[in-house]
Order: sequence, then C-alpha cells, then structure tokens
Amino acid sequence: MNRFAKVVTAREMARVEAWAVERGADTDSFMEEAGRKIALFIETILPKGRRIAVLIGKGNKGGDGYTAARFLRQAGYLVDLFPLYNANECSALNQRRREQMGPDCSFDFKNADLILDAILGTGCHGPLEAMLDEVIHRANESGKPIVAIDIPSGLNGTTGEVATRAIRATHTIALGFAKIGFFLADSWKWVGQLHVESFGLSQEAENEACAEALLPILTQWQLPPMERTQHKYSRGFAVGFGGSKQMPGAIKLSALAALHTGAGIVKIFSLEDIGPCANELIFQIWDEARWQEALSKAQSLFIGPGLGRSSDVQHWLEKKLLTITQPCVLDADALFFLANLKQWPEHVVLTPHRGEMARLLQNEAHQNEAGFLQQCRAFVENKKVVLVLKGAPTWVFAKDQLPVVMPYGDPGMATAGSGDVLTGIIASLLAQGASLDDAAILGVALHALAGEAAARLKTSYGFSAGDMIDCLPDALRFFIGDHHE
Repeated sequence: MNRFAKVVTAREMARVEAWAVERGADTDSFMEEAGRKIALFIETILPKGRRIAVLIGKGNKGGDGYTAARFLRQAGYLVDLFPLYNANECSALNQRRREQMGPDCSFDFKNADLILDAILGTGCHGPLEAMLDEVIHRANESGKPIVAIDIPSGLNGTTGEVATRAIRATHTIALGFAKIGFFLADSWKWVGQLHVESFGLSQEAENEACAEALLPILTQWQLPPMERTQHKYSRGFAVGFGGSKQMPGAIKLSALAALHTGAGIVKIFSLEDIGPCANELIFQIWDEARWQEALSKAQSLFIGPGLGRSSDVQHWLEKKLLTITQPCVLDADALFFLANLKQWPEHVVLTPHRGEMARLLQNEAHQNEAGFLQQCRAFVENKKVVLVLKGAPTWVFAKDQLPVVMPYGDPGMATAGSGDVLTGIIASLLAQGASLDDAAILGVALHALAGEAAARLKTSYGFSAGDMIDCLPDALRFFIGDHHE
C-alpha cells in the first residue's frame, strides 16, 4: 500500500517524460489522456451547457488545452478558444489540433463561466512577454474560476518564483506529479485546490522519477484502531502542561482537540490557575506528586500552549523535559526555551511556525525558501526529532525520510489558537499508539480537513479555533469510510 505520491522538479518531470518517449511512449497519446482527464475533472465542478474559455499557448500545454476543449465540446459544453500565438509559431501537432477545433474567438471573458489555463507549462522561467502578462492579468481580474493545466502559467515549477505575473488558479490539475514549485515561497496562493492526475506514464516511468518531497495519499491512511473492550486509559491517556493567567485558553484548546480526536482521557497541569475547564477535562495546579502519578499512566504528553516565558517556566522545562520518556508534542513557549537547551528530549514532535523555527535554527535560516527547508531537514537529522513546520502549506520532516507536504487546509486557519488545536490532535494520536511521524502527518491532515469543514460552515472569514474542534468529526469521517459513500 503506497501512502505517498512523489513531488518533483520541473526538470525531473521533463526528464521522465523524455525517458518514457525514448522507450516507446507517444506524446500524442499523452495529450489525449491529459485532455480527457482535464475534461472529466471539469465535469465534476461545472454543469454541462456552460461556457468555457480556453487560453492556449504554443507548447505541449497548449496541446493539452486543445484536446481538453475537444472532449468538453463532446460532453456538451460551449467552448471558446483563445489561441495566443499564430499557427506558424506552434508545433505541427498543435497546428493540426487548432485546425480541427475551428475558428478563433474574440478575446473576451465576460460570457465565460470558467477559464481553462493552457498557456505556459513547467518550462516557464523569467519575465513574461507583454502580451502574456496582459492576458494573465485579464484572466485573474475576470472574477471567473480558473482551472490551470499542470501548473498555473507564469509560476516556475522548480523554484516557485513568479517573475512578473501568474495565473491565480482556483484549481490546478498537476499531470503526473505535483511540482515542488507549488509549495515554495508564496507560490501556494497561485495553485488553488491541487489535483494530481495521471496522463499515461507507465509504472516503470513513475518509478524512474526522483522525488524532492512527498504528498500523502489520504485515502490510504487509517486512524488508530478502536476496540470494543477498551477503557478510557487504554484508549489513550494524554497529559498536558501549559497555560497561564495571561493565556488560559491555549492549553484548553489543545486538551479539547485531543479528546475530540479519540483520546480517552486528557489531564492538564499548569503552574497557575487557568480558571474553569470543560466538564470532560481534568485540571490540576502542578505539583510533583500529581505529575508523577499522571506520568505513570500517560501514553503521550503535550507541553507549551499558553505556558508563558517566566523564570518559573524556564526552570520547570530545564528540570523536567529530559526526564520525559513518553512521546511528546512541544509547541509555543516550550520551543522558545528548547532552543537554549544543550540536551534535547527524545521521542518528540516539534510544531513551530516559521519564526519559531528560525529561533530553533539559531536565527541562521536562509532567506530563500529552498535553503530554509534544507536547514529544516538537516536539523531533523541532527536532533532526531519529528518536525511539523506550520504554514501554508505545512511541511512534516522526519529522520531519514523525504519531507511530506500537506496540500490541504483553508486560509481561515490563520487564527489564534489554531496551532494549539494541532498540538492536541497530534498528542491524541500518539496516545492512541501512532508513531511519531504517522501522528504528525495524520494530525496535520485532520487539522487541515477540520479547517476546510469549518470554512464550509462559517466561511474562511468567520471561524475560530474552537470551530475547528467542533468540525473534527467531519475530518475524522474521511478516514472511517464516509468519503467513499
């Protein structure tokens, strides 16, 4: 069972496709399959009879656009073609496809219900010529949903850079593999919802591809199993340490998220009184005896949310972190103090955002995204931890493994307390027996899917971290079979 799909550079994608052609694959057949898959996808998001504007470049991506347009017309859509180059500037294959599709249309999007971007592929680099810059600007400003074939035009498939302008896609249908450039710098804002579709590469050719990162195939993942004979302790006992008078809510959000992700019992400690908690939670002011009693039963810990940065907190962490033997999630202020420790605990998942990660790297992070991610990989190999680098998208790093990037979530997740919810989700999965790296990947997925569900319910503008906890059942249902119905 393969739980991951490869993410490659633009150059590697071109190499693998050429490798396949050298061994008998046919470019025309690739375009036919790509066009068919693109048309089938559009049928899932746009009713038949609607009008589609297809922006067509001169390369292979333009050929994919012509082919998709033919399938779409056959399926009952009204398709307007916008070839952006004269026929003599196109390949012979595209000239033939252009002739088959009939006359050109005037350059106007006002009647379109959807725009299909078939302009520039993964070979795009450097500034756009003025005509393409204007076309892409007009498409973005049209207010119409845009489906990008393989990659949003104007985006560099390897670096994620946009020299002048790029298509801001609603959906991107990556052909063969997702491209690493989707996830670097601020490129994720151009990609929209990502879909990966095969265009006819053989399994041998797919095996030949050298990956830079991995995407989780969520349909191949499972939640920790439940048994009818479980009791609350055997189902998963998670213990948290955090909270303060100034920030009493963070640790409560983590604890509630842990409960709503399957933990049987959650107990939280704080150095200060953090006020009333939900009925299901157990809260105690920290003392050594109660702490040790809880640790004797705990299957996981989570430390840091709302902790504060007082000298008492620093002293506690310096004294206690290295004594912990259970798998543990460290977040927020725990990470602040962790950066200064000479020795590090084992069996931990760290969940920093990028500013916290720069501090863990002793503020030596590269300015460019690729260099920063390489530093994260080296950090994980050195410290032997699992690292969840929070952001859009979120990355998961584990020792001796390619990094995993999570292509899910919603912009509304950039809200106070969202990271605390993620901490609790991961701690819950650890308490239920998941490995460190599996708990991190599955936890990030659940967090992202809960965010998407909350956005559907309350819009991206209107939901808070607590709403994400309420939407965890929607995320969990994905992994217990409801997505197949």
